[in-house]
Amino acid sequence: MSLRLLLTNVTLAGRTGTEIVTRDLALGLHRRGHRVAVYAPSRGPIADELETAGVRVVTRIDDIDGPDIVHGHHFIETVEALARFPRARGIFVCHDRTAPHSCPPRWPAVQRFVAVDENCLERLQQDCEIPAAETRVILNAVDMSRFAPRAAPLPAKPARALVFSHNAWPGTHADVVRAVCDRLAIPVDVMGAGAGNVADAPEAHLPQYDLVFAKARCALEAMAAGAAVVLCDTVGSGPMVTPDLVSCLRQWNFGARTLTQALNPDRLAREIDKYDPAQAAATSAMIRQEASLDMALDRYEELYREVMELPVPADRSVRPLLQALLRRIGWVEQDLRGFRSDDGMPVLTDGDVAGIRVEIDGSPQPMAAGVPAFIKVRVRNEMAIPLGTWPPFPVQAACRWKPVGAAQFEPAAHAVRSLLHRGIASGDADLLFVRVVPPAMPGLYVLRVTLVQEHRRWLDEAPTPACADVTVTIT
Repeated sequence: MSLRLLLTNVTLAGRTGTEIVTRDLALGLHRRGHRVAVYAPSRGPIADELETAGVRVVTRIDDIDGPDIVHGHHFIETVEALARFPRARGIFVCHDRTAPHSCPPRWPAVQRFVAVDENCLERLQQDCEIPAAETRVILNAVDMSRFAPRAAPLPAKPARALVFSHNAWPGTHADVVRAVCDRLAIPVDVMGAGAGNVADAPEAHLPQYDLVFAKARCALEAMAAGAAVVLCDTVGSGPMVTPDLVSCLRQWNFGARTLTQALNPDRLAREIDKYDPAQAAATSAMIRQEASLDMALDRYEELYREVMELPVPADRSVRPLLQALLRRIGWVEQDLRGFRSDDGMPVLTDGDVAGIRVEIDGSPQPMAAGVPAFIKVRVRNEMAIPLGTWPPFPVQAACRWKPVGAAQFEPAAHAVRSLLHRGIASGDADLLFVRVVPPAMPGLYVLRVTLVQEHRRWLDEAPTPACADVTVTIT
C-alpha cells in the first residue's frame, strides 16, 4: 500500500542526528514507493540531497497537500502539521530523553508514540505517562548501502584513531582521548561541528580509522564501517563495544546511559587495550545484520499499516495541549516567585552541609541492569535551617554509580533525582524513597546516595560530604 507520508523535523540546516534519521527514512520510504514529503522550518544541504532524489522538502506547511500520515520528530512541527491536516493520522518519534523539543504531544491526533531506545521509552511511559499500548520501540538504524564495510581488515594494532562527535570542542573529552592516544603513539583526528570539521559524507572517512571514540549514532555508523569503537563523549565514557555487549548497549542506543564512567585516562587506556580486530569485525557484522535501515523501514511500515486501520480521531481539539502549556507556564511563574522570594532555599555553606546526615536504610537487594528501582534513604537535618526542594536553589536526593575498584563515580549529568517532597525541618529526619536507575552493564557496583543543590554543587563534593555508599550487585 502506497501512502502519502509527511516527515517533520525541527531543522534540516545541519547534520545532527534527527536530520540524518529524517534523510535516511525519507529516502528509504521513497524508494519503497511511498509519496514522501519533509517539512522543516529551515533547510540546508540535506534538503538539497532529498530534493535531488525526488523527495519534496518544504519550509511552509501550507505548501504541501494533505498526507495520510504525519511522522513527527519534534513537538512544534508535529502539532503544526496535524493541526493543518485534520484528516491525517499521527505518530511521534522521541529521539531524546530531556530535550524540550522532543517532548511528546499528548493529543488524540497522535495515535502512536515511538522511542528509539529504552531511555526514550522511559520518557514516554514514565515521565509522560503514555500507556504502553500506545508506544513502540524502533531502534536507530544505518543505511548499509551508504556505509559500506571497510575493504581491508583492521591491523593488529590501531594505527589511526578518530573522535567522532559534534561535542568535541577543546576542553572536552577530545583532549582526554588525545592525551591517552599520544601516550600510546596512536595519531588522533577529530570530526564534528565542535572541532569545525563537519564531514558531509562520514561514510567516506570512517574506513580510514581503526579505532573510533563516539556515542549514539556516530558509534553506530563507525561500527557499521568496521572500526573498533569505544563509547565516549563529553559526559563520560563507556566500554569498548564487543559482540557480547552489542545487544544490551544497542537497546540504549550506545548513548548517554551507557557512558557510566568518568573521563579517566587510565580507564580509556584499559578499553583501548581490549582492541581486537576479530572482535571488531564480529561486532561490525552484528551491527550490519541487526541495525540495517531496511529493518527499521519494515517496522515503520508495519506501524503505518496499524495506524491506518485506526479511525481518525473525532476530537482534534488542541485544548489538552493548551492545558499542558498553561500548566508549564504556571510552574515557571511559581519558580520565578521562588527565585524572587527571601523565603526560599538558600545556598548551603560548607558548615551547613556538615550538618546533613545521609543513611541508606537496609542493604539493597541485587538489581536488574537498567531497570529502575527504589531504595529507602534516611536524611537527618542538623542544620539551623530547613532542608527542601524549594527555589531558588532546591535540594534533591540523587544517586551515582561506579564499578567496584573504579576511582571515580559516573558524571553528575547521568544522576537521577528524587524530590524532598515535604522538606525536613531543622533537627528532624525523614525517610525517603529514592529512585535509582542501575547501570546498563551487569557487575558489582558502588551506589552512592547523596544530595544535590541545583545550580550550585553536589553535596558529596563538600569538605564534609553528605552521602552514603553501598555495594550492589547488578544482574
